[in-house]
Formats: sequence, C-alpha cells, structure tokens
Amino acid sequence: MKKRVGIFSFTCDEGCSIYLTEIFNQKLLEWLPKIELAYFLSIKDKQEYDHFDIVLVEGVITTAKDKQEIEKLRAKTDILIAMGSCAVTGQPSAQRNNFGVALQEEIKDHLEKFNFLPRALSIKEAVKVDDQILGCPVNEQKFIEVFEKYLK
Repeated sequence: MKKRVGIFSFTCDEGCSIYLTEIFNQKLLEWLPKIELAYFLSIKDKQEYDHFDIVLVEGVITTAKDKQEIEKLRAKTDILIAMGSCAVTGQPSAQRNNFGVALQEEIKDHLEKFNFLPRALSIKEAVKVDDQILGCPVNEQKFIEVFEKYLK
C-alpha cells in the first residue's frame, strides 16, 4: 500500500520545498509505486486532508493559527519529519525570542497586530517530531536516507 505523504510550509522562505521538487524529479520513478503525494502546495492546489503516513514540515511556528494547524496535522499523521534549519532550530525567526526587554516592548504592538505568538517556535517546540533533517536547504543525501527509512 502506498504511503500518503504531505509536505507543509510554515513561516520560512520555502527553500526546502522548492529543493524537494528537484529531489522528487530524480527519484520519481523509484518512489511513485511507494507514495501518494497527497499534499504539496509547491506543485498542487490546496486541499483538505484527513490522514497522512508521512508529513514533511518546514518553517517556524509564529502565530496561533500556525500552532493550531501543526497540532491538527500532528494528530492526523503517523510520522512527522521536521526538515530544514528553520523547522529544526526555529532560526532565523526565533532570534526575536532572545531580544532584551526594551526591544521586546518596542516590537510588542507589531507582534499583536499580526497575531504572532510571544515566541517563535521550532516544530519540535510545538509538537512531537519523529525525525529531523538539518540544512538550508536540506542535504539531499540525508533527506533521501531519512525519507526512505519510512517508506519501508
């Protein structure tokens, strides 16, 4: 049975997702019998979802809406993989988490205006993560190694 795969982006430049299109181009014939790419905004229109076997997530959780979405996603996913430096470390968005009191006070209105959380969260700070892949963008060989581990 094919694994249902979703690829999701939160606050980031979406560089990992774009890079994945190149990796998928190389591995498509090998992976096609094994996966159903059920959600990937970089190549498909947005659609509803109910369950995934594997989800790849890039980006940082910065808003309450993001937090709700990642929690909903986690509840509907067997394996959740954080990919890319943004997702794994929360940087660069999480730099604001270390601002001094004066600077935090200075940006407070902006954070509230855009419904930002008080802190930017890496994916593992927001939900349970089953695996992670560092890099900006992700390292191709490491991505293939981690992803194929869950295709078995």
